[in-house]
Formats: sequence, C-alpha cells, structure tokens
Amino acid sequence: MHSILTSRRGALKALGALALSGVASQLLLSTRASAALAPAGQGLKDFIAVSRTLTGEAEINPTLALALYQAFARNSPEIDTELASLKAALGAGEALAQDDKTAFAEAQKAEQALAQAILQGWYLGVVGKGKKSVCVAYVETLSNRAVADVLVPPSYSYGPCGSWSAKP
Repeated sequence: MHSILTSRRGALKALGALALSGVASQLLLSTRASAALAPAGQGLKDFIAVSRTLTGEAEINPTLALALYQAFARNSPEIDTELASLKAALGAGEALAQDDKTAFAEAQKAEQALAQAILQGWYLGVVGKGKKSVCVAYVETLSNRAVADVLVPPSYSYGPCGSWSAKP
C-alpha cells in the first residue's frame, strides 16, 4: 500500500511540475514577445492601429506585425513618419471616399501607396517590390487564413504522410 501511495504522489508531483512548467513557459514567451515588441515604439503601435483599420481585423498577430513592420523599416527609413501620416488620414474620415479605406484624395497618393503596401504585406506576406521585396509570411497571411477551412496552402500534403505516392 505504501508503494502505491508513493507512486501516486510521485505521479501527482510530476503532473503538477509539468503543469507549472507549461504555465511558466507561456509567461516567459509572452514576456519575450512583449519585450520584442517594446523597442519598436510608437511606429509599431501606429502600424498595428493602421493594420487593424485597413484589414478590419480586430485581432492582429503581434509577431507577424513586428516582422512586417521591420521589413517596412528596412525598405523605408521614414516609415514611422509615413505611418503617422497614414494613421491621421485614416482617422480623418472626410479624406476617404465612401469609407473605402484605400480610396484617398488626389493629394494623398503617398498614403494610398503605403496603405496598399500594408495590405499586400498582410494578405500576401510580401513587403516591397522587385529586388527589394521580402517574404515575411506564407501560411499565416490573411489570404490563406481566409480559405484555411477549405484549401490547404500549396506545397503542403493533402493527405496522410506518403499519400502522394499512390495514384489518384
């Protein structure tokens, strides 16, 4: 009887330790994610705010937002100023035609181009054009998430492992 109690206590201790380590790792990961997002400052906050407005998504993936923001920052050193201008344009509803978030006044061509580039980043996962383009995401893009319940991203197996070897 004593060995059964010891083994049950040991099992409970092991399960408790496992649960505690899981909670601790989640706290550590969220702390690291917060620490990674903190250095970007107001520019990243503006990027997330503008992204929410343009995409209509209330929940923005913070890791992907940071990666996209950093890709924009590599291509354009003035990204923080441009984001502040775009955020102001999106906040001032009179500048937009019929609440269409990508239809800007003639004088706002720079803001329109940035808005379209941000949407391209979120939906296609690519920031920039030509030789300056950077692929930031693939599976986690909004276009793939929109059809994830029906389609599997290209290059991923549609069946169990090895199913590709059998004739259809």
